[in-house]
Amino acid sequence: MQETPFFFFNEGKRLYGILHTPGEAMRPEGFVFCAPFAEEKLWAHRPLVNFARLLARHGYPVLRFDNRGSGDSEGDFHDTTVRTMISDTRSAVVTLQEKTENLRAVSLLGLRLGASVAALAATRIESVKSLVLWEPVVDGGAYARSLLRINLATQAAVYGKILENSDRIVSRLYAGETANVDGYEMSLELYRGIAEMDLGNPSLFGAWKRPSLIVAINRKRGVKRPDLERLQRCLEGSVLLEAEEEPFWKEINQAYFHAPDLFKITLKWLGHDQG
Repeated sequence: MQETPFFFFNEGKRLYGILHTPGEAMRPEGFVFCAPFAEEKLWAHRPLVNFARLLARHGYPVLRFDNRGSGDSEGDFHDTTVRTMISDTRSAVVTLQEKTENLRAVSLLGLRLGASVAALAATRIESVKSLVLWEPVVDGGAYARSLLRINLATQAAVYGKILENSDRIVSRLYAGETANVDGYEMSLELYRGIAEMDLGNPSLFGAWKRPSLIVAINRKRGVKRPDLERLQRCLEGSVLLEAEEEPFWKEINQAYFHAPDLFKITLKWLGHDQG
């Protein structure tokens, strides 16, 4: 297996990618990974890297990349929007196709907001064969409100009190300012793009019939997930499974390098019984 860092271009920005290439037995299908948002990307980095390596050992070429304005890619984060993330994903798919000989199909794998972006991007990219959605954000409005709560928590930690409530933060967004979320400057366009996103809307996916795996990630099995059930109904023929894992995209009191149950479930859906 070989791992090759490189840059590719989209809309005038250099995007950083790492291509995980199998040995001689390379499959004619590959994966593009769509990373989660902001600090969730940081905490989930190691499990995503290790699953990319695991897929490569099973013969799949895998491209991981940083969206513009994040990681080692060019651009400012405050210029990032849902539209640019979808565009960067499309460019990553084309790049994987160009860099991999005899590649017939590409699948998208995403975590959290990255899974949501993957689902939206797949409706615009005919060459996407299938989707793997780990704990996707279905209700964008609820997720956007959770981002505002991060700002409130930061205020309380820094100043000992909350100086601006959520309504005030949103009003500043509409006035052309940005809102800080764990050190990331979120613009109004990004906030609105996330807040207006509803993956439970059947009209988003039309006549989607490509294979799709949705995985609910819960600390204990048996948790009802009406949000993911709504998404499953929108993706015809999709499978909804449950993995028993810690929320490794958050800061938790546990070093998370692998997500064994999640990895096993995903590999089995892909047709592999062994990790």
